[in-house]
Formats: sequence, structure tokens, C-alpha cells
Amino acid sequence: MFGDQNSEFAALKPPWSKSAVDKPSIDGIQGPMQRVMQTALWKKKKNSTFIEPALGAAEYKQANEKFQAKEFKVAEKEFKAIVKKYKNDPIKEDAQFMVAECQYAQKKYAWAQDSYDLLLVDYPSTRHLDQTTKRLFSIARYWLQEPSIVTGSEIQQVNLEQPGSEKPEIPSDGKQRKSRWALLPNLFDRSRPVFDTENRALEALKSIWLHDPTGPLADDSLMLTASHYLKVGRYMDADRTFTLLREEYPKSPHLKDAFMLGTHVKLMSYQGPQYDATVLSDAGNLKETTIRLFPESERMRLKEELKKIEQAKAKRDWETVQYWMRRSKPKSAAIYCNLLIENHPTSTFANQARELLAELGEENTSHLWANYATPKQNVQQQPEPKRSFVPELPGLPAFGKAGSSPSSTPPKLPVATKSELEPPARLRLDNLDEPIRKIPLEEEAKPAKLKL
Repeated sequence: MFGDQNSEFAALKPPWSKSAVDKPSIDGIQGPMQRVMQTALWKKKKNSTFIEPALGAAEYKQANEKFQAKEFKVAEKEFKAIVKKYKNDPIKEDAQFMVAECQYAQKKYAWAQDSYDLLLVDYPSTRHLDQTTKRLFSIARYWLQEPSIVTGSEIQQVNLEQPGSEKPEIPSDGKQRKSRWALLPNLFDRSRPVFDTENRALEALKSIWLHDPTGPLADDSLMLTASHYLKVGRYMDADRTFTLLREEYPKSPHLKDAFMLGTHVKLMSYQGPQYDATVLSDAGNLKETTIRLFPESERMRLKEELKKIEQAKAKRDWETVQYWMRRSKPKSAAIYCNLLIENHPTSTFANQARELLAELGEENTSHLWANYATPKQNVQQQPEPKRSFVPELPGLPAFGKAGSSPSSTPPKLPVATKSELEPPARLRLDNLDEPIRKIPLEEEAKPAKLKL
């Protein structure tokens, strides 16, 4: 609105705006193939038509000689001077990258991370992107004390009967690592940040897949981040990271582990039947998807885990039934008993729900769409059903009681009484015992007969 010069709001343009017309531009943004080609030209510039920038070339060559002579501290100072002097020239990109390289060579990894991040912010499609992401990945692994990626086959199943009672064991690589307090300052080791080394490492991994999502280390950085969250017990963060890996990198070699471990971290955030059960449904759907996508995976184990999830859902429904019984709402409890029986008919809680429906009686179950009450006493004392008699047909033996003599006239069928035609409870109307029938109208015309 303010950028249109013909608009009446052009005079009200904010004073901090630099250009006359504010239009977004994608100048300087390069695609992956163009970036690869420029990187190849940079590596083979002696035998190619690559043209070095004229401004600052001599100073850059002098600083690079110091870097090749392993005088990293002097080279870093000279490269910083080039960055400061040539702010708007192409030589700044290479000098900024060399500043980070000098700091990395001196094992000043915290300063190197800041310099690499500044390069990625100023030059998103820099030709040094591949080398920058490799450096950030190695820095993050060093700060995390070289962690290993957790695989789905090594993790144990969550205890759904008593959530949170015990944590499953996570496989270890045998390395001894020292834990450091985030608020305890680091005053002696220059290779680590002053504060919070762990989160600085996670920021380095995030910078990789954020600035180079199509690069070779993007899925590796996500998997390493999720594995670290899993080890330290940050299950919700691990769940979000595994979800991002599954959705954005379907061709990653870590896809199977992302599915297997994704269900694990979802179930680890489940707190019991008194809380939300969304994680149970999501974990069950994820396990079913894993069975379909990876038939060679541990099918028996996944099916057993699916049964445990269904048992946990049934337990949650039974807790809801008990809640309404404590509130003295037997009709509401009867509704949830029906839902439990329909959704989980083979669970142990379904039998308890059937017995409870029988105890509630008809006054509390008459509003149900179906009555699944099966008390034990009534089931054991049920009389044997009577045999039905079928009329005899010529040439066939008689059916019914033994020793019945054939008769030429078929026996009369028993007339159905009124009690046998009573509709079920769900088809009855209030205060009416008769079944619903169609009532003919007096004005209804009779169908005309055709005359032949």
C-alpha cells in the first residue's frame, strides 16, 4: 500500500524504509544445481574460466597464504579485515567463510559456529554450503560427546499398565560421558561454549536442515537430534522431530527407525487412563503403518504392542464407566458400557461391563440402542430351546419327536401369540406396548383394477 507511488498513501511511507518501492526480490538465491556447479568451479578455478573478483583479491591471496602456512590466528585477523573493508563486494563471502575456517582450525568451535551461521544468513546459497554443513555437524557431535543413533529394534516396549513407573532401557555404545550443568560457566575449555553446550549443539544441527534441507546431512542431523531427545527424556521434542523426519524425508535410510521410535516416544508421553488418549490412537495408527510399509520388520512384536494399546484403550473406557458410577449417574455409565463392549468386545473389561449392565436393571438400560447384559446366573440357567416342528412332505421322513407316524394331513402350526410379537426395547415408544405399524389414511385412494 505504501510502496505504490500512485497511491494516496505514498506520502505516509514509514521514514525507516530505504527504497522507494518495496518489492520482494529473489536476486542472489540459487538453486541446488547452480550451487553445485559454482562449487566445482571454485575447486578447479585454475583450470576453468572462473574469474576472481578484482576488489580485495590481493589481500585475500595474502591472508590465504598465512592460512596455508597454518598461521591461523594471523590469517583470521586479516580475513576479518577484508570482511569489514569490503562489505558490499563478492569477496566478502569467501572471506567470511575463511574466518570460520580459521576459527575451526584453532578449535574455537563456539566462534566458528557463529561465523558459519552468519555466512548462511548473509548468503543462503553460498558455494561453501556443503563444507559449512559438514563443519557444523562435526561441531555438534563433538559437543554432544559423539552420540550414536538409536535404532528401533533395540528399544524396549513402554509399560502401559503403569505408565511412568519405569523407563525402558536405551542401548548404550559403551562410552563414558560427563554431564555438565547448563548454568555452570566454562572458563577453561576454548573448544566449548561458555554456557549450555548441549543446546548450542542442537542449534548447530538445526542450522543444517534449516539452511540446507536438500543436502546430504539434513536427515542425519534430524535423526541425531531426535536420538538425543530420546536419551535425555524429552519425548515430546523427540516426537516432533521424528514426525518431521517421516514427513519431509520419505527416502531417508532412517525412515524405518523413525517409524519404530516414533511410536515409542508417543507412548512414553502417555500418562494413564485419567488423561488424554490421543497418543494411544496416534501410536496405534503409526504401528499399523509400520507393518504395511515394512513387512520384513518385527511383525509379531508390533502386533503384540497393538494388543497392549487396545487393552489400554479398554481400560480407559472402563475408568470412564467407574467415573459415572461414582457420580451416581447409572444411565451415563450404561452408555459407556455399551461403547466399551462395541469397541473392545474381546477385552477383559468387556465382561465386567456386561455384568454391570445386568446389575443396573431395565430402568437404567431402557434408553440404550442395544442391551449387551449377560449376567452369569441367567446364562447358566437358560432352558434348552424347544424343537420346532416342520410339516411332512411326501416321500420324506417326519421331523419332530421320535416315533411319530406319518400322517397325510400336516399338523397345524401353532398360532403366534401377542407376547411373541412384542418389539424389542429400542423399537418401542414411550407408554406404548404396540409395535410401530403403518396407519392407513381414509382419503387414501385404492389402486384401480385393470380390466382385460
